[in-house]
Amino acid sequence: MLINNDFLPHLKSGFFPLFLLLLTGCGSLENLITVPVEKGLTNVKAYNTALHKESLDYFDPIRLDSRVTKLRLEPRADHLFFVIDQSSSLSKDLNGVDMRLYAREIVRRFVRTLPEQTYSGAILTNTQKPSSYGQRLSLINFTSDDIEQALVRAASQRNTTETPLEEVIIQLSHLINQVSGHSAVILVTSWSEIDKSLERAVMQMRQSNSFVESTAVINSPSILTTSQEQRSGVCLYTVGVGNRLSRTRLDTVDSCGHSVAADKVAQPRDMAHFVQNILYKGPADTDGDGIYDYRDRCLNTHAGRIVDYSGCPRFANNNLGASNE
Repeated sequence: MLINNDFLPHLKSGFFPLFLLLLTGCGSLENLITVPVEKGLTNVKAYNTALHKESLDYFDPIRLDSRVTKLRLEPRADHLFFVIDQSSSLSKDLNGVDMRLYAREIVRRFVRTLPEQTYSGAILTNTQKPSSYGQRLSLINFTSDDIEQALVRAASQRNTTETPLEEVIIQLSHLINQVSGHSAVILVTSWSEIDKSLERAVMQMRQSNSFVESTAVINSPSILTTSQEQRSGVCLYTVGVGNRLSRTRLDTVDSCGHSVAADKVAQPRDMAHFVQNILYKGPADTDGDGIYDYRDRCLNTHAGRIVDYSGCPRFANNNLGASNE
């Protein structure tokens, strides 16, 4: 079949529009999907670049359960008490957050870091009614969830009668006097709320819970002496809300415990370190051979035996040079 050369340009110019028409026709044969319109499901806002200045945006706790088990940490405190300042004097904003909320959040992060177990103590705020103290104040058993519920109740008690912090400490001291063992008190407030009255109440609590501890000291294999030291049965740890420095005037009256600014312990790693120092002394050493139990392969080494790095007797028969069988 012969095609006239004059017809080729017309054929080329008409082929492309014909090709587009065929594609459009094929597309029109497909079934269209109707999607219902839902309004109000998304709300796009400008990104808040000030979030990095806030400490309450996110907290992923470092739980101490595995560390306590692995290192066989020895408990330091038998009872745990929380005193949370929720007075109107802390109604100022801190980084856009109410300081009273910040105080509760610090305690919430503290309890989320705690190992999962039941604790003995009490959770107190100075917005509880005065009738809540005195003979009604008693030792309770609580879990982390119980403390979080107590924090929720504290948020709803802002309009109730406020109790001075020193009165809360005095009533708490009466309770601690009735229990045996060591107690840890976590006071969350601002340094500006610590006056001479609170300082005096803390000093009285420390003095009323002091005791003499006797320690056996081996000076030589044949000489055993006893050393006596005045110790306190309660340690006070003060967390300063809105403060930069980690030292307060209470440090001068309380020989056991320390103070710290809230921002210094707000993050997971710092909070885990803070909680561990309050609740645990360190790895246990049951037989006193200088090797921690989690590394000790011989947990019942006799006193005076020379041991290796595994806690086992280094020599067959020795007792500082003498036989010890």
